[in-house]
Amino acid sequence: MDLGRYIYQVLKHRNEVFVIGLGVFKRIHTSSVFDERKGVYLPPLTYLEFDPKSVDGVDIVEYIQQAKQVSHADAQDSVQEAVINLFEEIKDHGQASLTHLGQLIRHGNSLVFKAEDLSGFQLEPVEAGEILPTAVVTAPEEELEVEEPVAEPAEEQTVEETEVTEEVPNEEPVAFTEEPEAIVEEPVYEEEAPRSSNKLVWFIAAAILAIAVIGGLAYNKGFFGKNTSTAALDSNKQVIAQNNAAMATTDSSSLALDSLGRADSTAAKDSAAVKPAASEETKKPLIPAGHQYSIVIGKHATLAQAFDQAESFNKAGVTSVRVIPSKLAHNKKTVIWDTYVTKAEADSALRVVQKRHVADAWVQKLN
Repeated sequence: MDLGRYIYQVLKHRNEVFVIGLGVFKRIHTSSVFDERKGVYLPPLTYLEFDPKSVDGVDIVEYIQQAKQVSHADAQDSVQEAVINLFEEIKDHGQASLTHLGQLIRHGNSLVFKAEDLSGFQLEPVEAGEILPTAVVTAPEEELEVEEPVAEPAEEQTVEETEVTEEVPNEEPVAFTEEPEAIVEEPVYEEEAPRSSNKLVWFIAAAILAIAVIGGLAYNKGFFGKNTSTAALDSNKQVIAQNNAAMATTDSSSLALDSLGRADSTAAKDSAAVKPAASEETKKPLIPAGHQYSIVIGKHATLAQAFDQAESFNKAGVTSVRVIPSKLAHNKKTVIWDTYVTKAEADSALRVVQKRHVADAWVQKLN
């Protein structure tokens, strides 16, 4: 197995890869920084590093398991075999190569990793002074071009401003004469306060008057309501008396109709009672007479589980599936496909059931 190629594939997406028995391969990236002491921009670096003591990172065994679609044990065995071959090569030749990564070189009792791609170290730093002159040269030219045509109008503006400042003192007395007029208007706001208090008093008085009127109307309504309720009671008594007289005349006719209706209802009940009896007679027994063998498709500890399995087949259209309850409560409940007279019939049906429905069904003799 090419272990280096798998490690390289993982390092494209992750920064660390752990190889059991070997160590961790890391992809290090350093961004560009500015060295103030030397006045240069250091280039960005991307390189590979090997740490034999670390155990962090993505396990290469899991990646190989997914890539080859094998079990975890098989992937681990293949990784261990590749690591053993790698150490044997280092023992024989002093170094071993990993595809796309670099070389592992023996140095005493430890290993030194020499990366294959060192292109990041070939970049040179960029001096900061090389960029600055372009900005320094263009800035003064723009400032000079802007200042030259504006020089003369600036003097004219200063002269006009001095003239305006001389005219302003003449207008200042007018501003001071207007301010006292605004102060005179302040007492107007103070006079409005008693008006609001007077309005509040009128609102309170109107509310009290409205409450009194509503209370009087409610009292009169209750008084007149009592009189009307007594009159209504008298009229209701008269209506009840008339209804009693009318019902006395209809009792005889209603009795005759009730007797006929009861006779019809009893006849209808008798006919309805005959139908369930007929359906019970036609219902198939749990174990028909003469049947000695059954095909068992399941055994369950509870009746609920047994009925759930039987109901699933019944909904699918197999109405012969049913539950055989046990004689003792602690015995398992049996779900059968159907019952048969002879064992030959049961064996013939068993082949169809095992092929199309339940593979582990079996034939059992009925007790």
